[in-house]
Amino acid sequence: RLMSSVLRLCETESQALKANLGHLLSPEVSSSLMWFLRRFCLSYCLPNESFYAELSVVLTSAFGRDSEGAGWTLNYLLGVVEQTLRQRSGEPGLVEDTVNLLVTMVDSKDRGQLLIKSEGLMELVQLQQSGQLGQMSSPAQRGLMQGLVICAVALPEADGRTQFWSHVLDPPITAFKAMVTSESFPKQYQEEEIKKQVLFHIDNFIGAVQGCLMPTAQCLFSRLVGVLEDSVKLLDIYHNYPAVVETVLELFVECGRRMLCYLTPSASKQLYEQSVLLVGTYAKHNIGRRNVGDDEDQWRDLQLLMELLTSLLSKDFIDLAPSGHGEDVEVVAAADVCLFGLNIIMPLMSRELLRLPTLCSQYFKMVTFIAEIYPSKVCQLPEDLMKNLLASIELGLTSFGPDVGTLSFDFLVVLGSYIHKNCGPEVPVRQGLRPFLKLVLDLILSQQINSDLLQAASASLYTLICCFQTDYQELVQALLNGQTDQTTGQRLAESFTGLTNNVELTADRINRIKFRDNFEKFIANVRGFLLVK
Repeated sequence: RLMSSVLRLCETESQALKANLGHLLSPEVSSSLMWFLRRFCLSYCLPNESFYAELSVVLTSAFGRDSEGAGWTLNYLLGVVEQTLRQRSGEPGLVEDTVNLLVTMVDSKDRGQLLIKSEGLMELVQLQQSGQLGQMSSPAQRGLMQGLVICAVALPEADGRTQFWSHVLDPPITAFKAMVTSESFPKQYQEEEIKKQVLFHIDNFIGAVQGCLMPTAQCLFSRLVGVLEDSVKLLDIYHNYPAVVETVLELFVECGRRMLCYLTPSASKQLYEQSVLLVGTYAKHNIGRRNVGDDEDQWRDLQLLMELLTSLLSKDFIDLAPSGHGEDVEVVAAADVCLFGLNIIMPLMSRELLRLPTLCSQYFKMVTFIAEIYPSKVCQLPEDLMKNLLASIELGLTSFGPDVGTLSFDFLVVLGSYIHKNCGPEVPVRQGLRPFLKLVLDLILSQQINSDLLQAASASLYTLICCFQTDYQELVQALLNGQTDQTTGQRLAESFTGLTNNVELTADRINRIKFRDNFEKFIANVRGFLLVK
């Protein structure tokens, strides 16, 4: 009865819109309807019966698999979505809730197989391409395209998907290419209407990428790779227009997040190559030309660039691409793109810029991730770049919050472990890491480290002790010699002896855990009687 009442209310709104009485409808009530319908679809409309030990017979009879009610309800809701978007596109909150309903409706193979046969779906495609939805916000525009693209997963055959793409994707791609390659574009690109069209098209492509799933990734990327090439050119043209710059970067970030793990080596290589061109174009227009005093919002493009570099690394530990293609490993690797990007980003990362919270967090996530995946590449960084990188890690240990502190300690662990096992004492990066032993030890003993960071600090201290055993002995001896009270000196010596007791200095995980247990006892003993001045 509840569902029938909701559907009657939907029909009341529909009849009011047909009678040109839409101005009398409440956007809040309509949004609540969409909210309810979305949750109904998630839980009750064609539910995955294998997830439940028991199901209501009434509900499965009305909305379950092979029921007439499920198909009718989905087709009706698709009509509600189309009518709402067509006639109420000026109400942003309602539109976004409506688009979320659509994405939920198609985000199930069983529901998608019914919707793909519906005439209402192609009417929605035509509406999306008609240009009548210009008032829609970027998230809504992306969500609409995402929902349409997800539908392709319900088609079992490649030929069917190709035909579906020809209706959904080919028209916007053709329109986009026609716009950016027209002779008038270089003269008119600064006009407000042209910029709106550019953003509209890129938002559509971002939505298409967000709708990517494993069965459709390769086919989708082959259609969009030309768009990526043109987007790099747009970044060059619109480098003074933050909205366009950020939207282009978002497109690449979504490709890295949503598609890369499904792509074959040759397709991955194409994405890497376009990313290199993108980073180079960004660098050309930003190095030495930005004011550190800008607000954090003014640096969102740099944050997106770091997100892109981080997402490109995902291929090395999550690779779901189909095997057996006989393709060679890509010539351009994710590491090369990331290190190229790091060369661009590092000169910009000053102390003042790191005080911007979001940017700071993303930066430390990126450098720690790169060090974890490619420690050998990090060790080969140019000397100036390495100095800047280690200086930023020192700031991360001493100047920011616990999240950044944890990432900074993790950086020292992964890089220190690699150096201990693979680099001799003469390697410059080993010497660059040497001062961190004293810094970390001082931070621990002076109680400048939050209790939440002690576990990360323990792993970092153990790794640094493994790398610089002689230096560690000298530091401990200096601390003992500095104690004027004999009893305190004796207790301190016993505590340091217990710290490495029964622990092999091999920088492996097992001994790191043993060291952590000793470290907890060490902290409990030492902090009670020692204050490092």
